[in-house]
Amino acid sequence: MLQAFAEPRPRTSRTGTLVTKRRRRSETTPSNRGNVGRRDPVNGSGPRSGLLANDRGYDGTLVRNGWIVYRSYEQATHQTCIAHLLRRCVEMETDLPDWATGTPRQVKEILLAALDARELSKQERRSVVCDLAERIELLAEEAHPHDANRRLVKHLAAEADALFTFLRDLNVDATNWRGEQAIRPAVVNRKVWGGNRTWRGAATQGRIMSAIRTATQQGIDPLDFLIRLARAPDPGAVSLFA
Repeated sequence: MLQAFAEPRPRTSRTGTLVTKRRRRSETTPSNRGNVGRRDPVNGSGPRSGLLANDRGYDGTLVRNGWIVYRSYEQATHQTCIAHLLRRCVEMETDLPDWATGTPRQVKEILLAALDARELSKQERRSVVCDLAERIELLAEEAHPHDANRRLVKHLAAEADALFTFLRDLNVDATNWRGEQAIRPAVVNRKVWGGNRTWRGAATQGRIMSAIRTATQQGIDPLDFLIRLARAPDPGAVSLFA
């Protein structure tokens, strides 16, 4: 499991959880080789908080949502989740008055054009990236009377360098769907039984779920893996879940 991050492109996702009757953040960072989950006792608003917090020099590719904390990984190459932005645009088109729907519609068209460009050649994709980046710059220069539109355009401008990484490198996902799927068990658990009574229990659950998910991704029977771990002569292995 400790080799799960040998791949340089982890995807991150987070959700709310309850520990000692207080709402905290539950975060997961999966790669193709494994998955690591954690319940965070802080609100995560500070820089470099969460699962990659100790790796201050992380210089791989981070596929994530638009949460501002992820931008503090200054040496990493970023890809923001296109699906999150598309859902935001669709919701705005539904909720905003007719006169204000032009901005989210334009943003949606830009994002969909980027997704369509994945089938093009490398040179064509490079041209598309330049064109779409210019369209975003022009959009940012326009006046946007509605507050929601101003926030959307401001967010796009802040994420400009992270919008089209997936077109420059086809090995990068356009969305953080892997992170979203990996965190689903934590979401289901929260809805079924509410959360953990202690931080020790939350930490233990995070380690066990990480081991189970990683074993499954690597084609190992997770139950057999945990049994062998519990029977191991090295007591340090058992303390992983203590």
